[in-house]
Parts: sequence; structure tokens; C-alpha cells
Amino acid sequence: MTRAFIGGIGLCAPGLDATSEWLTTFPGITDSGEPSEVLPAALRRRASPLTRMAATVAAQAARQAGLDLARVPLVLGSAYGEIVAAAEMIRSFGEDEGLPSPTRFHNSVHNTAAAYLSMATGNRGFSTALAAGSATPAAVVLEALAWLRSRGGEALLVLLDELPPAPFDLAHPYPTAAVALHVSAEPTRGTLAVVSGLRRGIASRPDLPGGLGAHPCAGAFAMAAAVARGQRGALGLGAFDEDGWLVDVDAVRVG
Repeated sequence: MTRAFIGGIGLCAPGLDATSEWLTTFPGITDSGEPSEVLPAALRRRASPLTRMAATVAAQAARQAGLDLARVPLVLGSAYGEIVAAAEMIRSFGEDEGLPSPTRFHNSVHNTAAAYLSMATGNRGFSTALAAGSATPAAVVLEALAWLRSRGGEALLVLLDELPPAPFDLAHPYPTAAVALHVSAEPTRGTLAVVSGLRRGIASRPDLPGGLGAHPCAGAFAMAAAVARGQRGALGLGAFDEDGWLVDVDAVRVG
């Protein structure tokens, strides 16, 4: 499998201007970060803001692609995962709070969002969570291509990161944001684009608004934007240097 067809996208970027030209290219866009209806109230109350964003973008992509979230394989990508919850839990150890609560602990692990989505939708199928720094989008696309080649069918890619809290001090801060892409082995009536030719090469950092260019998953936001705008050509997925990853995006509509 050297290509995948994209049938749905989702984006949640709280704090960005939803009236901007860049964001209005996305169907069903939300900049509010409001919890998705995918999570029932009990899970929504316990979930972290990052996990709620994952549910939001998953619902957007599923709605556009006509996707059943109870059945689709899930590939989650995040450079830092639930870094805010993890830092808070570690900080509590030095404050004589004793062992963390089960909720605090399970909200701190890297695959938290995948677990919440699986529980909320009753999905007992394949899911995985990957971290590869600024090359995380490339790792997620590679995983998806491998899955589609071996199993066929479809998969849902969810990529997200939040800004690490103190004492971390990043030279280039970025907004908390999430993006989702539905991919399939074969085109459907709703296919928006095809991605192919994943390869190593010099990857330029994408020009994205609101600091998203510095986001660990910047390559995924750029790919979603290219799909939404009907653009074509080579796209850098990260890492953004001479040892990065490139993929070809081509607009296509079937039916």
C-alpha cells in the first residue's frame, strides 16, 4: 500500500480566529474546544481538555466521512501526550499528597485519548499511540499505510499536542490543537484527496497561522489544510530539516 484516500478531516484549534480564511476551509470547524458529543457526560467530566479535543476532531472527521467510530482502527499521534496531566501528577509527589488518584493517573498516560474514544464508542478493535517528536505526523502516516496494506479497509488518524507546562520552557511555543484524518485503502464517493509517496527528504516548515507552524504535529495540520483547499504537490510532514519526511497530496473527488 503506497497510497491512502482521505475521506474526512477534523480540526480543533482553540484561540485561533475561526473567521480566518485558513480555518474556514475546514468543514465543521470549531475553535471553541467544546467537548464532543462522542464522550458521554460521565467520561467528559473526567477527561482532560486534550482528550476532549481528540473526541471533537474524531467526531468531525467521522461525520464528514460517514464513519462508524465503533468499528474504525485508530492511530493516535502526539509528541508529548498528556504532558500537563503528567506534570501535575509528578508535582503532587513532592507535595506529600501520596499516591495519585486512579483518574489522575490514567489521564496522564500517552494513549489516554485513544482509551477514552474506545470506551465512549465501544470500539474494541485496533488502536495504537505513537510519539516521534516533530516527525510524529510522518510516523502516523507510515503506521496507517502499513495497516491499510496488511488489512485494507480504513483508519482514523488523530494527532494532537498541548503546550508543556512549567518548568518546561520552549523556544517556540504553540497553541494546544488537534487534527483528525480519515483514510481508506480504496476511494469512496466522498473521497477528498489521495496521499502517496511517503519518503525521506528535506522538509520545509509549513506556513501556518497562530503559532501552529511550531506545533509538533504541524505536518498533519498542513496536510489537512492542503486537503481542505484542494491543493496538490509535495508536503513536508516533519521533522523540518534535511532528514525529514515528505508526502504527495493530490486532490481527487469520486462520485
